[in-house]
Amino acid sequence: SRTTYVPTFISPPSAVPPPQPLQRSDGRPTYEPSPKPIAIVRPPPRTNVVPRPKSITIVRPPAKPGPEAPVPRQRPPLKGAAGSPPVHQGVKPPCRYGRGYPRHGPGECDDESEEDTEAYRRMREARDNLNIAYPTWAKGMTVPGHGQFSLWRYKRGPPYVKRLVLFAGTGVDQVGSGTLVRRALGLKTAFGRSCDLRSCDHAWDNNQFLKTFDGTHFRFFYRNVDSQLVIPPLFGAGPILSQNAVYRLHHYLHDQCNTMIVLGGVANVLFINANVADNDGGFDLVSDWVDGPYEAQDSIVNTPFEDLAVTLPGPGTTVTGVKISSLPKNAISYFEAGDVSVLFEIPTGKGRMLYLGYDFSEPITPWMHALVAATKWNDFVKH
Repeated sequence: SRTTYVPTFISPPSAVPPPQPLQRSDGRPTYEPSPKPIAIVRPPPRTNVVPRPKSITIVRPPAKPGPEAPVPRQRPPLKGAAGSPPVHQGVKPPCRYGRGYPRHGPGECDDESEEDTEAYRRMREARDNLNIAYPTWAKGMTVPGHGQFSLWRYKRGPPYVKRLVLFAGTGVDQVGSGTLVRRALGLKTAFGRSCDLRSCDHAWDNNQFLKTFDGTHFRFFYRNVDSQLVIPPLFGAGPILSQNAVYRLHHYLHDQCNTMIVLGGVANVLFINANVADNDGGFDLVSDWVDGPYEAQDSIVNTPFEDLAVTLPGPGTTVTGVKISSLPKNAISYFEAGDVSVLFEIPTGKGRMLYLGYDFSEPITPWMHALVAATKWNDFVKH
């Protein structure tokens, strides 16, 4: 038998019934009344409106042919340090932008270009050379001498100069305190040579040791930037610099961001008085001794010495200080006792001179820390 499938069709939905009228109470149909139309009342047109004038076109006569006016040269904008305010035209950015703010280089003068630094140095040396036109009695306020001008730069050699140099010339106890200072600073001898019982002169023979201020080494080194020159404790008579050496040492401390660290001793104080010249002449420091320990002053805050102990020991007579009354007016005393300062700073232009009164005959820990902190001055960021 066969099964027959009958298709089933779904009928479409019926149309939507029309709306039913509302029923009144009496049964008659009624519808909702249509709303009344809203009449829009427009304001009458304004009769006192001034008509807008048409645009006027000014026709200028063609310019007569003639020579073209020269275009003024625009000075390129100066570049400031990253994160610093914009530098206005014609204003030279300060050295490391305010001195003490964070910088993006190891040096305090990295914000300056080489041209600015060289022009500044030439101007300072030319000012000192003006004393040639004056008689001898009028030369007390200037530093006579001659500098060196060339295309050489501290980062463009050869020769290449170091950032940290130890003086190893006349009057240095190379075997005793000199060796202790050398090891504290991390300086190595030439080719690993060892010192004999009398001298280290043959071992201190590379560009980390300065033998004389009149030689070729210092002729290049005095133009260095962000460097430190350490004068170890001297015995007997220290070096007496020539006229050109005094001139170069003066510009080493004034023109660039350099630091000279002079360690303790009567001969070292005499070295400062005899060889370091300032714009006001020289120094007349008076050495003195006072019993320790020596107390830190408020001036160590925001300096590399702020992490040192609050007192520095004074064993025996190994610490030679300077009377505070003999210091220049811009000097800053960091450690003192009574009227004697054993650790102070003398600002010199862009650079500075630091004095540490200990003779480093023994490795006393607080004084060793003070020496290392003094060498970190150029890398210190004020907070």
